Amino acid sequence: MRAAQSDLAQKIRWLMRGSRSASLSTVMFDAWPYGSMVTVAIDQDASPLLLMSTLSDHTRNLDNDDRGALLFSAPNRYRNPQRSARATVMGRIRKTKKTDHAARFHTMHPEAMAYSGFGDFDFYRMNIEKVHWIGGFAQARWLRGTFVKVKSEAAKALKAAESNICTHMNKDHGEAIDLYAQQLLKRRGTGWRMVGIDSDGADLERDGRFARLNFLNPINGPLEARSMLVKLATEVRRQ
Repeated sequence: MRAAQSDLAQKIRWLMRGSRSASLSTVMFDAWPYGSMVTVAIDQDASPLLLMSTLSDHTRNLDNDDRGALLFSAPNRYRNPQRSARATVMGRIRKTKKTDHAARFHTMHPEAMAYSGFGDFDFYRMNIEKVHWIGGFAQARWLRGTFVKVKSEAAKALKAAESNICTHMNKDHGEAIDLYAQQLLKRRGTGWRMVGIDSDGADLERDGRFARLNFLNPINGPLEARSMLVKLATEVRRQ
């Protein structure tokens, strides 16, 4: 049972980390549900990070009631869209002043640096309490937030090493990054860069376009990150 939940938790994190936007539901002052689209980044421990204006209705709603839900859905071309995977992530959304949260968000949304310093914008973090996963038609599961989040030791280790890993890969292994993008993700072009890495995969970027490279198994630190990246590079070169 635990192994099945662990595999499912990774699938949910793959979906979350591969999304740069989500649908946010908040509670309005008169108790009406309110839905909006927001840009999102996922922290090392899988906590969603948001940048929101105090002028937005959803921000005002959260000031009054900090409960919120984010719907992440996988793009699909199914005739019946209910066959696609999606996850509703629920929790408390509260303001954060941590610089590493801002840096993580800027990694996935570099255009936000143009306005994130304005006085009416703040960063927010969701503490995941529960998740509703639907893997397709008639495939639904509820999970506690603790099952979805990455263990703190692994999250801290990779957060500390992330910048050095990305710098090293971009400086010395640019060819391997291009192969990840071309062979594994079917993306075109050269000059891809690694801009982020976490327990579940790596974020690649080229000319403002992002691609998510998922790891088949979670990693727990920089040594495992190196082994995983070497393994992937070996595999794509054989292809």
